[in-house]
Amino acid sequence: MKVMSNAFFNQVEISQRTRWEHGPLELAFVPDRERGEGDDWAKVQVAIHDWNSSQAAGFLRGYETMEALKDVVPALEAKKNPNVIIVPQTENRVSQLDVMLASLLPEDALSAAGLDRKAAIFHLTPFGLQDLPTSYRNSARAAFSAHIWKKLIPASRCSDSFFAPKSSLRLLAGDATFWMSRIYRVAAEYRETMFEECDEDSDGSWAPLPKLASKILRGVSAEDRKEFVIRRPLRGGRIWDENDSEEREGIIEDAIHGVGTMESVQPVIDLLLSNKTQEDFSERHSWIKEDFERAFYSKRAKVKVELVETIDDCPVWSSDGNEGYENALFRDVLSFLDRKERKLVIALRMGRTVSEIAENQGLNGHGSVSRRLKALKAKVARLLA
Repeated sequence: MKVMSNAFFNQVEISQRTRWEHGPLELAFVPDRERGEGDDWAKVQVAIHDWNSSQAAGFLRGYETMEALKDVVPALEAKKNPNVIIVPQTENRVSQLDVMLASLLPEDALSAAGLDRKAAIFHLTPFGLQDLPTSYRNSARAAFSAHIWKKLIPASRCSDSFFAPKSSLRLLAGDATFWMSRIYRVAAEYRETMFEECDEDSDGSWAPLPKLASKILRGVSAEDRKEFVIRRPLRGGRIWDENDSEEREGIIEDAIHGVGTMESVQPVIDLLLSNKTQEDFSERHSWIKEDFERAFYSKRAKVKVELVETIDDCPVWSSDGNEGYENALFRDVLSFLDRKERKLVIALRMGRTVSEIAENQGLNGHGSVSRRLKALKAKVARLLA
């Protein structure tokens, strides 16, 4: 992946130390739009480049950039999370993140998918992607899903064909946007730690750094100023060499196990592997399925299934509209509830009656559940009011 130094455009860069405390990395996909008349299309592309190139600045991104993107990504202005990255797509819905996934594939997987290895651009502008075929997007994502499966579950007895397409493990490996988010987060971390600042003397026309810092932080309170670092732009270059197999594997390992403040997904994999169900397996015979059935149907086996609702930590959304608003609202409400209340909501969502819930919890009557349900309804009504 290649990154251009911001020194070509600005004398300084801003870094907000606490930006990851305000929310996870969000990817906002922007479908290709008509280029329109004059320089409108070019201005949007420049604004997207400026927005993404200043991702480390957090809340101190440029006002003019925000103004230029208001019509393109209407939800951007209201976001309280500064870690939003805009992902423009071509007419064929291909983005630099699709190229990034393909660039990390081994030679045999790349050849089998009929893809060429290209270096993705960190700032995600879609230059050079217009000629890629319609099939590129799906081919890159499918090939990466097959490759990441082997990294998540390397055991030969755990081939992806032994698991059902809708099993939790297959869904996790096949969620291309999830891996795009994690790999891009790795790239952002690498850029911050690998590249040095440009020399003060590299451009004699640059103003003194203290003077520029004072101007930039003029409207920021003294307490909030501690969150920001004003520095010279970082140098550009290659974040990783997509032609080096060791570097490719290292990036994927970091995406799985995390870097910086990004947590590992390995505990999730271990949990899913240790809590398999019959529905997780495909119709094919496999030793892992046979082992599961032997243990599951053993007379001594005592199985207790608990439902746990998780909250997304790497949201992906499209600028077209508020798709998934109801799901987002449901997750927001759920986050205000305690564990017992969540389990009650999930049971109701599955269509269970109050009597069935009481019986499942070993209660003689449903009075206790009814009282909890009444209190829950009142609580949710207050939240939505």
